[in-house]
Amino acid sequence: MNGRYVAGAVAGALAAGVGISALLIAGERKSGKPSEIADLGRAGVARVGGNPPSADALPSPGEQALVQGGHLALSALAGLAYAAATDEDTAPLPAGLAFGLAFYVAAHWVTGPALGVKAPEWRADPGTIGMHTANHLLFGLATAFAAHAAAHRTG
Repeated sequence: MNGRYVAGAVAGALAAGVGISALLIAGERKSGKPSEIADLGRAGVARVGGNPPSADALPSPGEQALVQGGHLALSALAGLAYAAATDEDTAPLPAGLAFGLAFYVAAHWVTGPALGVKAPEWRADPGTIGMHTANHLLFGLATAFAAHAAAHRTG
């Protein structure tokens, strides 16, 4: 496995994850409500018997660090998964779209509901499904193009 390719995939995934985290935090500030990522974290805490903050309270700095840190760790792992499933000769456009869609389905349609930390995606409104789909497609493209660029960098 090409080390530059793996590093590029992880860097692209982390950059996309940071962008999505920034959008989520900005949405919290604008709406005054916790983001979906905060809700997921709180549901996870409740599932293991912990005492999460009130559902309507904005995350404290410590909670935000944990929630967004977990989000970025998942982003990095997804970048590693992309690099393991593809190689430096993979066309980034179709692979990025396929990867983003697969990651969306795995996270929102299968894993989250199976773990009991989120409502099944099929119960969401079309706008939410569209936003989640777009975010994950962009995530996949950022991962794929960063991996491709890193592997094909000269010098």
